[in-house]
Formats: sequence, C-alpha cells, structure tokens
Amino acid sequence: MKLTINQKLLEKSFAHANWVIEKRQAVPILGYVLFEAIKGLGIKISATNMDMTIVDSIKCEVLESGSYCLPAGLLYDITRKLPEDAEISIEYDKENNSIQLASAKATFTLHYMVSENFPPIVNADYAVQFSMNAKILKNAIDVAKVAMLQDNTRFHLNGIHMHYENDLGNNKLRFVATDLFRIACISVDSSADVQNMPSIIVSKRAVAELLKLLDASIQKDIEISVAENRISFKITSEEIITEFSSRLINGTFPEYRGALEVSNDKILIMNTKELIEALDRVSAVVMDSSSSVKLNIQKNKLTLTGLSRELGKATEEIEANFNAFDSFEICFNSRYLLEILKQIETPQAKMLLAETTSSTLIEPTDTQEKPDINMVFAIMPIEIVED
Repeated sequence: MKLTINQKLLEKSFAHANWVIEKRQAVPILGYVLFEAIKGLGIKISATNMDMTIVDSIKCEVLESGSYCLPAGLLYDITRKLPEDAEISIEYDKENNSIQLASAKATFTLHYMVSENFPPIVNADYAVQFSMNAKILKNAIDVAKVAMLQDNTRFHLNGIHMHYENDLGNNKLRFVATDLFRIACISVDSSADVQNMPSIIVSKRAVAELLKLLDASIQKDIEISVAENRISFKITSEEIITEFSSRLINGTFPEYRGALEVSNDKILIMNTKELIEALDRVSAVVMDSSSSVKLNIQKNKLTLTGLSRELGKATEEIEANFNAFDSFEICFNSRYLLEILKQIETPQAKMLLAETTSSTLIEPTDTQEKPDINMVFAIMPIEIVED
C-alpha cells in the first residue's frame, strides 16, 4: 500500500469512525478501522460497533493498493495534531512489517491487524430507497428528538418512530417520539417512494450520530434506504462519500394518534419568544426541586409562577389571547415545556387545553412565511403547585 492524502480529509474521516466506535470494546478488532487503498480510485475507511457501520470513500492518489486494520483512536489523534491541510503519505513498510505514516518531519510507525479479521460490512436488502434534503431531515429529527425517552429500560421508546402518512393525497414522512410525558410529531413532504416503507424505530444513538453528519452537509440531498431491520443514509460531498447504516430497534411503537386528535376547546395564543424568555426566568427558582411552573390564564394575559420551598417564588405576566371566559390554571414541568417551545419558529404559539389532568397540545401558528407547518406536541400537566 502506498498513497498520499490531505490531512483535513483524513482527520474528518477518522472523526466519523470514532463516533461509531465504542470507547470500550470486548472484541479488540472493533477498535480498529478497515483501511482500504484502491489504486486509481482512492481509499475506503470503515468502522463498526456491530449495530452501526460507517464507510467513508475518499478520492486521493493511490500508487499501490492494500488493505489493513489500523487503530482508529490513535489515527484520529495523530491526524488532528498534524499541520492543517498538510500532505500525508501512508505506505506499507516491508522491512518492519508495519504501516508508516509521514507528514513534513513527523513519521509514525503503526502496527496493524490483517484485513480478514475485520467484521463483514452489513449489506442489507434495502427494499425502499428515497432522497431528502439534509436541512429538512435535520429539522425533523431535531423536533422529534425532544421527546425521546432517555430510560434504556423501555427500548422501543429510545428512538424516533418513522412511518409513511397519506395526508389528503399528499405523501408525508412522519417523525414521532415520546417519553410518556410528551409526544413530539412532525410530518414532512416526501416522494411517492416512501409509500412502501415499513414503520421503523431509529435508535437514539443512531439519531445522535446522524445529526453530526448532517451538520456538515446541510445543503445536500441525503439518500435514505430502508430494510426490514436496518436503515442507511448516504451523504455525498465533493470530497467524501459517507454511508452510515444502523440496525433498527426491534419493537412496537405505542399508538400515539389518539393523544394528538383530542378535541381541546380552550385555545391560548401567545408570542413564542416572550413566552420562552418569561418561562426561562420564572423557572430559575424551581430548577432545584420539582421544575414545575403554574400557568394562570385569563382572557388577555398569562401569569407564570414558579415556586420553590427552598429558594422562593417568581412571577411574570405576558400578554396572551384566551378564548374562554373563565380563568384557567394548569401546571407543567418547566424543562419539558421549554424544550418544546424552543422548537417552534413562528412568532406565535398555540396551546389547546382541556382539563388540568388531560394532555395539552402545542402547535406553531401558520404565517405567510411559514405556512402549513405540520408540527404538533402533546404534554401532560402535573399536579398544580400551591403558593
């Protein structure tokens, strides 16, 4: 093996590999990448933890082909410390039976494992394939992940549920998550290719790694492939083609539609930014205890109250529009409520309320700039805090 490659590209690819690789492996080979050099084409760098796999293809000058397993963490540490944009040469040293990496005046001699030891790369039978803009995909995931459960005991809730939805003849791809206290749901336009996609659950670990990849390719289209038990994302740039795949969660997502189709008739409309800022200030006194904030709703105003036996009390009023004649009180976990409201980009947010013990719906309001926003949240209230 003998090749020359840019430092920046190599650092980026080894960073991708280290996102997937577990910090502690029971099997040593899982701490290595499969480094393949193909003469006339470039290199492939593959990493896996058996659930997730990432393969980067990079064009570069390869003089001699070769394939070796190299230590992922060490290579990332070396490449990120080399001068930015420096040329790196990598070749097999027959005399020492090792891999030599050199750049400028620095030379590293690395031990390797034979490529046959690397686990086989999963090649699933992807029955459904479609494309989606990276920015749209990232936004949908950001919205849904707000309600992902962080408790590993309920594995079927530790991720985002994705499924096809026919909305008045329009093809939609819906992203849903719930932690049993909240539901986050967003639908995005999609091609007809998603019609045959099975309902799937993408793990929260895969979601986290995918978001890192999308951050660097926000203007690109992503190729998505879905099999019965696996999902793959292909992200293409001018320099690197990344194929990231993950095993899907084997479980049944709970029926959530009923919670989003309730006929809550009390409607509260507020300025989104004002509500977030007021809620953030008021909740400062309750973050150490129950994190609950009480909402006292009247026809033209909303009063937020945070109360802590240890720290004290905070109250703030903002203007609001409430369609009911009688005042209404309800209490929410302030952190849960804030996380939902921060996903709403429209100037005004809408709360649809029923009773103090039933779920409340929260939606953005349509505007000329952002019409037809297919996003809705449900949040369960908690016991009303007494002053």
